[in-house]
Amino acid sequence: MSNNKSKCATSLCDELKEGFGYFYRFEEDATFPLSVDNTPIPFNQDGPVRSLEHDKINTPEEIKFLGTGVFEVTLFVDSGGPDYFGIELNGTVIPETIYRTRSASGIVALQALIRVSIPNSILRVLFLFKAPSTLADKNNAAGAPVAVNTSLIIVRVGDLV
Repeated sequence: MSNNKSKCATSLCDELKEGFGYFYRFEEDATFPLSVDNTPIPFNQDGPVRSLEHDKINTPEEIKFLGTGVFEVTLFVDSGGPDYFGIELNGTVIPETIYRTRSASGIVALQALIRVSIPNSILRVLFLFKAPSTLADKNNAAGAPVAVNTSLIIVRVGDLV
């Protein structure tokens, strides 16, 4: 590989080194019940992670920010119904992150920039309300693949101002 990188590529690589993570949930044989308001969504898998912590066994619903900064949060949820979701940081729902699925299909994409000003802050994705609900029952037909029904990508995009 050549050492000649464009300024854009170098800048992007440098930013990504500071903090990012991919967290997701595979559908399981049982449904994913969300019958209680303010239920955190557990992520039972993770991909590349840097400067964040995720214990997918003991606290799968928590993402810990090891440092501070401004982070872009992108979330995709297939809930199977018209539900409300939001991002909670250190126990407080961030109002500008509340999204709802506006159709019976229950698919929502959420994107927000959040300020993390305290190291070791905890982020949780919450099912805010509409009961009963399920997050996309598994298509359990013979030969059907297991699908991701919730994913979360976090990228640190800048310093606090």
